[in-house]
Amino acid sequence: MELAKIRNKARQEGAPGATEEVSTPLPEPVVLQPDHVVPPALTLSDDSAAQQAAPVSFPGPAMARAVPAAAHFNPLAVILAGREHDRSTNGTVLPETEQEHQTAASEERFEEFLCFRLGDEEYGINIMEIKEIIKSRELTEVPRTPGFVDGVLSLRGVIVPVFTMRKRLGMSLDYDAGQERIIIVRCGDSLHGLRVDRVTDVVKIAATDREATPSMLEGVAREFVSGIGRTGKRMLIILDICKVVDTALGEVV
Repeated sequence: MELAKIRNKARQEGAPGATEEVSTPLPEPVVLQPDHVVPPALTLSDDSAAQQAAPVSFPGPAMARAVPAAAHFNPLAVILAGREHDRSTNGTVLPETEQEHQTAASEERFEEFLCFRLGDEEYGINIMEIKEIIKSRELTEVPRTPGFVDGVLSLRGVIVPVFTMRKRLGMSLDYDAGQERIIIVRCGDSLHGLRVDRVTDVVKIAATDREATPSMLEGVAREFVSGIGRTGKRMLIILDICKVVDTALGEVV
């Protein structure tokens, strides 16, 4: 019960010693609920303010993307953004690997050829058709074989027929055999040996530096030649190896 009502009741009942007084009712207390609590104002220290630095922007017109400084710096993102900028420059897409760069720089095809000599003439064989090169050695003769097949040799258990290229191409046998070599070539699944005067080197010839077989060649000689290659001032007679080792084509007269 409120204090003012108690005092009025006491006066009405005529309690001794009671005196009449006028009192003003006290206002009811105001209780703030938890939801109404107003938090103190938040303030930032100098250190906190320093963390909110200006955004970091990548250079370039196509890279105006900002990254908050508070985020963890990612170097990969910088690299990728730089690549995207390079791609957008002049509308040109740059190659991403060295191999793609070389392919884009030049689409010209090259082939490598092993060069050997027969007298004053220089010949070439595609290196993809060569298994190995060995020194000349004694051969085992085989009866009833063509005259340009000097015999056979055993190469790690494999019997290999050996063709003397001077005989195969109808050339003189008067030469110095001091640097003679046997080139082991592959035609399909078979191995054959080509005896030559000497092996010189390996050259690389572009497809644009190859010419067709000269029309002046006729008969078997034309079958043996697949084209003419030029490298600097040198001219190579490029041989078709599978035709050279085909005994059914006979001899060059």
